[in-house]
Amino acid sequence: MSAYRCVICHYETDRPAPKELGACRGNTDRFRARLHHLWKCPRCRSIHNVDPVDFKDIYTDYPLNKRRLDIYARGTLGNLLRRLRRAGLTRQASILDYGCGNGVFIEYLKRNGYAQVAGYDPFVEAYATMPQGRFDCVVVNDVIEHVADPREVIRACAGLISPNGLLYVGTPDSEPVDMANLEPHLMRLHQPFHRVIITEATLGTLAKVTGFELVRAYRRSYMDTWIPFSNYRFLDEFSRALDHDLDRMLQPSAAKILLRRPRLWFYAYFGYFLPSTFEPAVILRRPALASGEHR
Repeated sequence: MSAYRCVICHYETDRPAPKELGACRGNTDRFRARLHHLWKCPRCRSIHNVDPVDFKDIYTDYPLNKRRLDIYARGTLGNLLRRLRRAGLTRQASILDYGCGNGVFIEYLKRNGYAQVAGYDPFVEAYATMPQGRFDCVVVNDVIEHVADPREVIRACAGLISPNGLLYVGTPDSEPVDMANLEPHLMRLHQPFHRVIITEATLGTLAKVTGFELVRAYRRSYMDTWIPFSNYRFLDEFSRALDHDLDRMLQPSAAKILLRRPRLWFYAYFGYFLPSTFEPAVILRRPALASGEHR
């Protein structure tokens, strides 16, 4: 087998061009002192972390599993929920948040009247057991970039959905990342946690393979809202101001940086109109059962 193999388009090579390769530091306290080696497939533009990894180890004490349902989370998750509602999600629907982390979105949904909500995350004890049965909606948001094979996860999640049910998949976009200058992209590269980062076009291709109907496609991140402080550009600038240190960003004291960096206030209110990146997403609907088929 070739040393470099794309799990998305299956391109292989033993001799990647220098422009396809890069290395960057992590954006957490634990991994910021290490270099993480990346390869960008020349055919489909997917970015792969080519270092071996122990998933259980890297998700021990994962910073994002300490998230709280704060003002930023409520603004961005509210935008995600609005997308699902526009696609037909009702409060009576059964919902699975696949890759739910510490359950912030589950908490948000329950506070908004969605009672039948479950979560799954193999690295969080409270959600480590996969719920049984099928669901009216499966949310796979900010997940497929964390796994070894995004195609396999999308296929597995498609199998969890009831007829006429919804599948939401959202992920970062690898297209604009310059492998010769990775430092500006440290937040979305999020090493070593992001294993495969795909393009918007590739997400569309993987969606078609499910055989589901495309309800809607988004280019903007669900984190891009008009609500002050709840836009991706602000998050990007906030990350940069804190030296792309996710652990610092999640501390309550991190807000003090606003006093030392007045320009952050500009992005807090107007960052929506100056996007720094995009995070494509698709909402798919499983076809209804044909006459004579069994659920």
